[in-house]
Amino acid sequence: MTGRMRDVIGWLWLPGLFFVAVMALFWRWWWPGMAHWVFAYGDFTEQYYPMRVFVAAQWRLGQVPFWDPYAYGGYPAVGASLYAPYYPLGLWHILFPPPLPLRALEFDALLHLVLAGYFTFLFVRQRTRDAWAGVIAGMAFALGGYLTSYPLLQLGILYTAVWLPLVLFLMEWALERKGWLAMGLPGAALGVSILAGHPQTFLYIAYVAFPYLVFRLWQTKRGWRDGLAAVGMTGVVAVGVGAAQWLPVYDLMGRSPRAHLGFDELAHGFLPTELWGLLRPNPKEWSPLYVGWPALALTLASLLFARRSDVAFWGSVAGIALLLSLGENGGLYPLFYRYAPGFALFRNQERAAFVVSFALALLAGLGLAGVRAWLRERLAPPRAVLLLSLLLVGTLFVDLFHANANGILAPMPPKGYFASNAITERIRAVSLPDWRMSSEGLLPGDGNAGQVYGLRDVAGNSPLHLAAFDHFLETVPEVRWLPMLNVHHLVTRRQLTHGGVQERARVGDVRLYEVALGAVPLWITHAVQLVESQKGAMQATAQLDLDVRATVVLEESPEIAPRPLAQTDPSEFARLLHFAAPRIEAEAELAQPGVLVFSEIHDPGWRVWVDGQRAKPLRAYGLLRAVALPAGHHTILWRYQPLWAWLGLAISLLTIGGGCLSIFARLQVQRT
Repeated sequence: MTGRMRDVIGWLWLPGLFFVAVMALFWRWWWPGMAHWVFAYGDFTEQYYPMRVFVAAQWRLGQVPFWDPYAYGGYPAVGASLYAPYYPLGLWHILFPPPLPLRALEFDALLHLVLAGYFTFLFVRQRTRDAWAGVIAGMAFALGGYLTSYPLLQLGILYTAVWLPLVLFLMEWALERKGWLAMGLPGAALGVSILAGHPQTFLYIAYVAFPYLVFRLWQTKRGWRDGLAAVGMTGVVAVGVGAAQWLPVYDLMGRSPRAHLGFDELAHGFLPTELWGLLRPNPKEWSPLYVGWPALALTLASLLFARRSDVAFWGSVAGIALLLSLGENGGLYPLFYRYAPGFALFRNQERAAFVVSFALALLAGLGLAGVRAWLRERLAPPRAVLLLSLLLVGTLFVDLFHANANGILAPMPPKGYFASNAITERIRAVSLPDWRMSSEGLLPGDGNAGQVYGLRDVAGNSPLHLAAFDHFLETVPEVRWLPMLNVHHLVTRRQLTHGGVQERARVGDVRLYEVALGAVPLWITHAVQLVESQKGAMQATAQLDLDVRATVVLEESPEIAPRPLAQTDPSEFARLLHFAAPRIEAEAELAQPGVLVFSEIHDPGWRVWVDGQRAKPLRAYGLLRAVALPAGHHTILWRYQPLWAWLGLAISLLTIGGGCLSIFARLQVQRT
């Protein structure tokens, strides 16, 4: 059998090896005849599953999932990174009719563990020319304590993390071809990791990948011009491919509750005592630092048997990441917080355990490659070397199985996580598309349950959303914002007795009230109260002596000045004609110029047309959408066209298209 044929066979059977290993680790998930085990309740079910349901449903309808109307009253889904609407390995979800099966998303997560192992194998094998070194490194990373713990529940971390080893593999591949244009491929893989939807994990990837590229350029003695070209090409392609994700995320992050977190809120990490998790798994807990004692033993062996420069690089990476994972307890994070771009944006510094786990897995692979080479140099029997490799791989699997098997699994509740009940059935039976509920996160599935049930909710569960919405609910009394946000149903544990609500259903201590406070989707006002700021507008709205149906609170004068009515004119009306997530159409008849207010959340991406002509959107009461209208009959059209989202998508498509054209042109040149 030729060496090329062995390579082809290796490419075919090794993904199967990692698939079997992952399925064995999570055997309870698929074993027939057992109670149905699923991913434990948490971020997977409360955030990622509902978001993927929404994204898949939008793509299936042929709509770009820019705006989510089902959470926080409506907000920019494309900027809330966890939705990852463009992640290519998530697009297969559109094959399922809504809602996306929970089982399919769990299988997706397990397949990403397979990819993590296989990509790591490719990189280590490319670097060491030793397949067994790649196997043990891939197993230590994919089945180690980090990826098999909370990244499986916080799916964006897993989606993003698996691309690091592929980026490094493609860098090695490009360096062998000695062409800076080839660096577009690792740049593309970096771009995909941006599209995967977890900016903090991408930050770690970037801080590993680019220093590694510089390190390898130094090792291979490339000139500074070639080095700059390689780094520049990789960075430009990464930024271009990922622009569809990072541009709208950057825009929303500045308007989210995360925009102004201070050092004390960001600097939390592992306690020093938790570093014992490097040496042994945490009993009955996740073990994010543990990669298995055989892998640790091979890491020590790398000090003796592997190339010193490689060991020094990856040892330094592991050490720096370990100190960063301690947050303020490690002494290094305060420096990174102040001087390293990006580190002042994210919480939970213990997530740097991702880099620790990966670096230790690589050192284990380097150690095994070095030991095998040392044995071969001393003419050890090939069978003995093979048996040693099999023994180490088998021992590592057994150790990681003992430490991490089924750690994130739990028995499925008898009726499932999103089982409909008397409350959800009542709301779904009587709700109209423009109505909202205020669920207080009490429906099955928590704050994002509306995305699964197709119900618009005031509640939500996403780290990135509009901080102004939170401030509005905190500032304006509930009895006022309920009708202003067109809320017709209130789900709460509170026992309410005032006349504006009537109990309709109860499940345990959770009550469903029908709200009768005059909620409407839009209304006409003929008086304006001007204030100087968004905060001031909300404070003015909170004053109960203000009639919000008669007077609109604005932060700028409308181009068409409203005129008061001497008395109520029965000819005036406003009604919806079409209501959907990205498009709302209405008509109105005004006796005098006025301002038409919609009970919809304002965002700079919303554009408005009046009678087919572009008009100026206004922000009413510090939160809602409005438009000034002259007297007469008018049709009004709102469409969501966010500049940053469309610009990012255009840049990504141009980058991908340019890359494909470059590859095609190069192939044509080679043929001629």
